[in-house]
Amino acid sequence: MAKGTSTPIDPGMIARLVQGVRYAVTGKTPDWFGPGQPLTPVAQQQALGRSWDFPTLINTQTTPRSTEAVTFAQMRAMADGYDLLRLIIETRKDQMAALKWSIKPKDHTKPTDARCQAATEFLQFPDQEHDWATWLRMVLEEMLVIDAAAVYPRQTVGKTLYALELIDGSTIKRVLDQTGRTPMPPDVAYQQILKGLPAVDYSRDELIYKPRNPRANRVYGYSPVEQIIMTVNIALRRQLHQLQYYTEGNVPEALIGVPETWNPDQIKMFQEYWDNLLEGNTAARRHAKFVPGGMKPTFTKEGSLKDDFDDWLARIVCYAFSVEPTPFIKAPSRAGAQTSRAQSLSEGLVPTMSWVVSLMNVILARWLKLPDLHFEFDRQDDVDALTQAQIDQIYVTVKVKTPNEVRDGLGLEPMSPEQLDELKALAPPPPVMPGSAPADDKKNPQSRQANDVKPTDKAEVVTTNHYITVNTPDVKVGETTVKVDGNTINVQPPEVLVDVGATTINAQFDAPAAAETKKLTKTITATRGADGSIIGKVIEE
Repeated sequence: MAKGTSTPIDPGMIARLVQGVRYAVTGKTPDWFGPGQPLTPVAQQQALGRSWDFPTLINTQTTPRSTEAVTFAQMRAMADGYDLLRLIIETRKDQMAALKWSIKPKDHTKPTDARCQAATEFLQFPDQEHDWATWLRMVLEEMLVIDAAAVYPRQTVGKTLYALELIDGSTIKRVLDQTGRTPMPPDVAYQQILKGLPAVDYSRDELIYKPRNPRANRVYGYSPVEQIIMTVNIALRRQLHQLQYYTEGNVPEALIGVPETWNPDQIKMFQEYWDNLLEGNTAARRHAKFVPGGMKPTFTKEGSLKDDFDDWLARIVCYAFSVEPTPFIKAPSRAGAQTSRAQSLSEGLVPTMSWVVSLMNVILARWLKLPDLHFEFDRQDDVDALTQAQIDQIYVTVKVKTPNEVRDGLGLEPMSPEQLDELKALAPPPPVMPGSAPADDKKNPQSRQANDVKPTDKAEVVTTNHYITVNTPDVKVGETTVKVDGNTINVQPPEVLVDVGATTINAQFDAPAAAETKKLTKTITATRGADGSIIGKVIEE
């Protein structure tokens, strides 16, 4: 049998065949130097919805935060080692601990009830050991330094919440599911690593793990300390340099030249004499000493240990926590300091308050079984007590708020009906509108007295308009019409006071064009009519 021969197929022919089959199936012609077709996915179903490309076998690692550049221990060391950073953290904790809070229904139309009171009493000692302020400071420490606040809700045998116990967040290792997220109960969501070993498993129903700044491509949160880790490193080394200024070095405080004819023995003898004379005697160092001629001192150490760079470091650290840097930098202007304080409160304190509110609302809904209640901080106005009192008075006068609403903002109990009646009795009578009918004397004795005004009585009209155009013969001043005979005048006061009788108006008038001066002071002779209106005449001076 004859042996067959093999003929290799041209690769170009194979390529054309593949293109022809692709055209027959997809209807697409090959592009000339085109992008090509995407490769076939290798894990379409297995990786569908995966949040990020986490390291392989990340759940088998036994050190929390081992995949991050900065460890928990390093962040704690930075926060404790840099005194400026520690002061700022403690300042933020002080501000938060001083805030007042309450538990109220989410529906503001409903009053507080016994459940609100019970939840408030429970949170006075959340872990049954520390009071609210101390417990909150511990939670904020975990959030501000390592952003890994962990709370273990310990329950009774009857599955009711007994205590909210804090756990060192640096011992908690997160567990990820196939999609890179926290597994749902009853699967393990967190592991507590003790002595380098996984000691305890927790599900999401057994541990509250609350980072403030999580990121989609990271396992753990991003704390303010970690955000300024480079700045803190520089500041620590700068502080070490400043410390060594006083403790280390082989360069003496000063070098003093001696005559060139002295030999080493003479220099040594004089050095011993000088040291014995001044060493340990601080008072003698302040006295002038006579030394041989030709000696010229040369001081070697720099004089300033603090400059603008220290201010820059303080500003960066304060900005990371939104705390005003005023105590740590050169004194700014007073207006600038006040602006900085207001900005720090709005940008720093409010977000921290929101995080605490979110944490406490989760506790109320999931562990205290009170989903219709919510935690809120009381109103914090950036005004002093006197200014706030004036604002509240204006709100009550123009009926924006009631007295009880103002008292509620101050944390006081509502006024009793007797107190409200007494307050109404002390209120001034409403102004009488021109042409209005007299009020019922029997129902309102004060209105009766206001209408029985005699021509010799005084009437006060107050307006806050920026300008008032006075036309002849009718004048509109506030809510009262004044009939005037005279030239047209423009009144531009902050207020206008008109008394019955010959009274000078507290304002300046635009004078007639023929007048020598542009501003004149006019007087009005006025009487009150039976309907309460004021009829007056401008007297030319």
